[in-house]
Amino acid sequence: MSELPVREMVLYKHGVGFFVRQGTVSGEKVALTFRKDEINDVLKSLAVFDVSGGTVLGLHYQTPMDKHARLASSSIRLSEHGSVRDLLRDLRGRQAILAFEVAPGSVETVTGRIIGLDDPAQEKRDVLMQTPATLVTILGEAGEVRVFPLDALRSFQIQDSQSEHDLSYFLDTSMSEDDRRFVNVRLSEGDHDLAVYYVAPSPTWRVSYRVVAESDESGETGKALLQGWGLFDNRLDEDLDNVQVTLVAGQPISFIYELYASRIPQRPVVKDESRITPGPIEFDAALSDVLEEDEAVLGRRAAVSAKRMRAASEGVAAFGAAPRHFAITGARESTPVQAEAKEAGEFFQYIVSNPVSVKRGESALVPIIGSELTYSRELLYNGAKLPRHPVVAMRFQNTTGLTLERGPVTVVEDNDYKGEAVVPFTKDGNEVYLPYAVELGIKVTETPHNSTETVGLKIQGAFLVYDNYAVTRTRYSLENTTARPAVVTIEAAILHDHELFETPPPDVETSTDRRWRVSVPAHRQTEFTRSERRRTYRQQEIRKLAYKDLQTYLKNRWLDQPTFDALQGILEQIDSIARMQAEREKLATERQDIYQKQEQLRANLQTLQPTGQEASLRSRMLGQLETTQNRLEEIDQRTAYLNHEEEAAEHRIEAMIAALG
Repeated sequence: MSELPVREMVLYKHGVGFFVRQGTVSGEKVALTFRKDEINDVLKSLAVFDVSGGTVLGLHYQTPMDKHARLASSSIRLSEHGSVRDLLRDLRGRQAILAFEVAPGSVETVTGRIIGLDDPAQEKRDVLMQTPATLVTILGEAGEVRVFPLDALRSFQIQDSQSEHDLSYFLDTSMSEDDRRFVNVRLSEGDHDLAVYYVAPSPTWRVSYRVVAESDESGETGKALLQGWGLFDNRLDEDLDNVQVTLVAGQPISFIYELYASRIPQRPVVKDESRITPGPIEFDAALSDVLEEDEAVLGRRAAVSAKRMRAASEGVAAFGAAPRHFAITGARESTPVQAEAKEAGEFFQYIVSNPVSVKRGESALVPIIGSELTYSRELLYNGAKLPRHPVVAMRFQNTTGLTLERGPVTVVEDNDYKGEAVVPFTKDGNEVYLPYAVELGIKVTETPHNSTETVGLKIQGAFLVYDNYAVTRTRYSLENTTARPAVVTIEAAILHDHELFETPPPDVETSTDRRWRVSVPAHRQTEFTRSERRRTYRQQEIRKLAYKDLQTYLKNRWLDQPTFDALQGILEQIDSIARMQAEREKLATERQDIYQKQEQLRANLQTLQPTGQEASLRSRMLGQLETTQNRLEEIDQRTAYLNHEEEAAEHRIEAMIAALG
């Protein structure tokens, strides 16, 4: 690709790069070389323009096939060893011009058809005899057959065009077995000034920050210089020399589409019939046409995309110089920013001002941010991120006018190393927290307590629906063991569907967190409670209520007196049903006892004689049997009455519940 060196590259965070190559070439063809893992992205995005006014006639690349499949139609196949022997063997019958050294310093040229090779060593097995040399046999133009030793061959020229083509095809195929892929650009005659645009996989660029801070007399605020260095790698197979580099913050949609691999769709197999009939209706040709049309559309879209990228890059190049800011202790002047910043729709660009030169296999760092900020120090506690102790955090507004990409930062304050943090992805104007150290002199004990509180109820059909709160109270106990008072910012995540109550309003609220500032005197302990609740609902059948629950509901004013009286009436009916059911069960038990007694009396009567001394006993047992039978009739009457009363009570309960609404 040295004919068309890289002039510009735009690197993105999601692992692709947009590359611009440009250079002058002569002739009707130029080869572009790409790695195997790049070829699908290249075919998806490649666009070639002749800036000098020439014509780009087309792009060609070798169809990816198995090596043996590609060579199946070739008459020449050379092995890794003995390529001269293999070539002469495969040229059998072809016309050629061969040069042999018949004597030292004397070369004879022979024109004719190659008959083949004779290798006596394959037949000679006697190791004690000298091995004969391999011979080349040629049919001369006069019809004579001539024989020469192979080791005397110095050169030969193939006179058969098909064989020449097959040899070139074999060599091209062998070359395509490595990790490189070639795309040939066909051009019109003459000189050309070509510009090539394409997208290819590229290591994501990174950013590394430094904060050089100077605190004021209080030690809690100050000024700082924020430096950002863009890091990128030269993964190309060539040196980058005076290349315009742009680093883009953002996330465009990107994917790999399999274009390089050849694909033949499956089609139905139709057998011919023995008689002449109309052929079957097929749609394969139409489908192929659609596929070809889709590929053409993709090609046009790629060309349009390339034009837009080219226009954007020209706009980038025309952007003005970056403003300068004053330095802190000379750091600003010693490391001037070498990038211009620009909003580009959904993205933010860092355009490296001076062309960059990076050797193959090397990486580079370029200062892209250098802005002075006003900051404050805070003690920030979040038990989910770091329990027991707050962290020392630097807080500032992103007033750089730039979008800060995510990256590590080293904090140096008042000429001392203070710690390290990670700068989050931050748009201009948003706040940045950099927690860079742990304050061990302040201990925070976090105690959560969960409970459920009922705040009201309502009646829905045959149910009471309870209006509850799932309450979480978190108590923070802050103990300051240092000799100076401190203000600790307590941070807690905003819980979904929860609301604050019995808690001071937060001092700061973001889309994900709330923060409260709590003062802690020196050598003292302070407590802070955060209360949150989430509304929930629970239902209970009215039939399962108890009198004590009703009294509680009336006391808490969850029920008014009329509703209380109605519910009390329902409970009275439910209690009456319970009493009737208990009495009915008692009668059922008595009936069973009477049945057993009657069985015993009947058994005794069968053994007693109706005359003599047993007659009086028999008469008494008959009286007992009559008494038990009378009791059974009374039980049946009472049971029927209870069933009727229970059914009536059920109807009254249903009517009373319906009247509740």
